[in-house]
Amino acid sequence: MTFVGAAMSAGLGFLFSVLVARALGTAGAGVVLQTMAVFTMTLSFAKLGLDTTAVWLLPRLVGEDRASVRPAVLVMLAGALAGGVLALCIWQVVAATALADATEVVEALDVAMWLLPAASVMTVALAATRAFGGVLPYNLIGNITVPALRPLGLALVVALSGGAVGVALSWSLSWLIGAVAALFVLARQLGRHTERSGWRPRQGKVRQISSYAVPRTFAAGLEQAMVWLDVVLVGVLLGAAEAGVYGSAARFVSAGVIVATALRIVVAPRFSALLAKKRIDAVDELYSVTAQWILLFGAPIYVLLAFYAPTVLGWLGPGFDDGAAAMAVLCVGSIVVLAAGNVQALLLMSGRSSWGAFNKLVVVVVNVVGNLILLPRVGIIGAAAMWAACMALDTALAAYQVRRTVGIAVFGPTLLRVAVAVVACTVVPAGVLAWLAGQNAASFLTAVLLSGLLLLAYARHDRARLHLDQLLKPGRNDHVDDV
Repeated sequence: MTFVGAAMSAGLGFLFSVLVARALGTAGAGVVLQTMAVFTMTLSFAKLGLDTTAVWLLPRLVGEDRASVRPAVLVMLAGALAGGVLALCIWQVVAATALADATEVVEALDVAMWLLPAASVMTVALAATRAFGGVLPYNLIGNITVPALRPLGLALVVALSGGAVGVALSWSLSWLIGAVAALFVLARQLGRHTERSGWRPRQGKVRQISSYAVPRTFAAGLEQAMVWLDVVLVGVLLGAAEAGVYGSAARFVSAGVIVATALRIVVAPRFSALLAKKRIDAVDELYSVTAQWILLFGAPIYVLLAFYAPTVLGWLGPGFDDGAAAMAVLCVGSIVVLAAGNVQALLLMSGRSSWGAFNKLVVVVVNVVGNLILLPRVGIIGAAAMWAACMALDTALAAYQVRRTVGIAVFGPTLLRVAVAVVACTVVPAGVLAWLAGQNAASFLTAVLLSGLLLLAYARHDRARLHLDQLLKPGRNDHVDDV
């Protein structure tokens, strides 16, 4: 279910991007994508790091102090709501003063930001449902229902002759529906999986939550800045049309994180529980096996997108294929990140959220300075190069810290074997086909089919060392036991 949910989310996000591009063109898509970027970055601060806190803390409380689960959930939901309201108020002040000359992006944000509290509550509530050991609610609500509502809303806006502001409003309304559904499911889970106790938190629990959440707040905000800030900078420095081209290319690239996202949803609570018991060997094996899966099934997506960037971006309409070179650079950077597996989740679940915050601060500063230097000189390919370099830096910092503190080596010989297989099964056939047959849909689909068959053949041949039985056995997918 986890992989299906992640694939559905990526597919629906891709569909939304295509529809926005086809309906609004480069400039209109730039307005919507910049709105999504600012909203998402603001949300990452508004939820106050409480989603990751829930995934880290609740599995430990369920095993050690069940009476504290309900109060902890209440504290985190109240904090998420308060953070969303505070962020909304700050936006209103900023928009009324510093952004008094309203552009279309500001107008779109004015309507979208009212849904920020709902988005904050939904995110934290769904994280809490994950912490109880199941991923079905998270996938049905966060990965399927909410993303599915967005193309439907966009179609309705277009049918009513609405513009970018209407699309931004329809996109943000899905958070409210998701929040209601998430709270309903969480309430039922609390009734089934926790002791019936009071809602007043015990002394020290609020401090424990805040001590983890505060640094995580800054880290999460900086993480989203790493993903979205370059889209905003492109829009400010180069214009909405360039932001539409670059943002659309970046949205395509997000498809490659399907496997990593799906496994992070499952293994993050497991990392926390195992680390609490000091079962480092089990954590090491779980990390190593899932890192191989991420590289094996995620990297080929980026390889194909890099080789066929002009074809894929051409589907969006005229002008979008100008982002082909930038998209190829983004794909290369993403493969480097995939090679480290879920190292970020491992660092956070070890309780070192402040280290993650420091890493993100360093990386965002480098990213902003680099973009200010490169964007005016080389355009969007400069933004792509800076993003790739910064993601590699963030990954290297986390890998070093995990090695020093947890004692787990991130890059091992097993990953080298998988990397060689990816090159042989995808880089070679995709490169040859793109060179011989050129950029067209038939060549792309042939490359996808041939690469897929070669990867399946390799996976079958090496299934024992890859531990693929853990993925294939019924009932094991959503638990990923100690491998």
